[in-house]
Amino acid sequence: MDTRSDVVGRDAAAAAAAADAAVAAQEMMAARPAVDFDTNPPMPVEQYAQTVRGVNVGYELLFTLTDSFLRARHQAALDLLVVGAGGGAEIERLLPHNPGWRLTGVDPSQGMLAQAQATAERLGVAERVNLMRGSVEDLPPTARFDAATCLFVLHFLPDEAKLALLKGTFRRLKPGAPLLVASGARIEADEALRDDFLGAWQQHGELMGMPPEQMAAIIGQLMARQAGATREDGYVRLLHEAGFRHVASLLQVMSGGMGAWIAR
Repeated sequence: MDTRSDVVGRDAAAAAAAADAAVAAQEMMAARPAVDFDTNPPMPVEQYAQTVRGVNVGYELLFTLTDSFLRARHQAALDLLVVGAGGGAEIERLLPHNPGWRLTGVDPSQGMLAQAQATAERLGVAERVNLMRGSVEDLPPTARFDAATCLFVLHFLPDEAKLALLKGTFRRLKPGAPLLVASGARIEADEALRDDFLGAWQQHGELMGMPPEQMAAIIGQLMARQAGATREDGYVRLLHEAGFRHVASLLQVMSGGMGAWIAR
């Protein structure tokens, strides 16, 4: 016969499990992007590759650094989680010259994932790529990875959803595995230098092939949202809250307009 303490213990365990499930469900919903690239994309999907290079100053350097940090782990058979794999930039930049690496990518956009799959097939690396529509919470619960990237994703999300996504990513990493993050952030330039930065930003986009009017419109939209943009120190705080004990900046561009961090 069960004692009262046995019943209470089971009830407490059941309540704790239900609470954990509720938290996980809330985090899964919060981690969904505020921008829907399938039904309401901020730009046509076919223009994404050019736009992201033009708008994000330091884009090329960021991928070189990401590759360098991952290669420095000296893991010939690296299992990499890519959060926001749509488009296939990580596939193109990381897999061809690292033949033992495997990439699991998640992205909520079917159209962006189709581009990533096409990239994998074009480069002959499709057998090392597993793409899933959804977020990190949709991965098998036992999946664990040697490293993860989350590049140019978080600025599409409010802080609550940023934190949920980072927590979910932390849970999918093996102990001590690194996360490499890059995101747009609030520009912290001296007001007297504001026009210098905005002018250089415009010219960078044009040099990268962006039509001048389109680049100017994007800058205008982003600057209109600056008051609510997350600061660099805000990203560090979110990474710590997500469970990462060690966080360091690896790149800062345009007075904080784009930042990147490594976290463990």
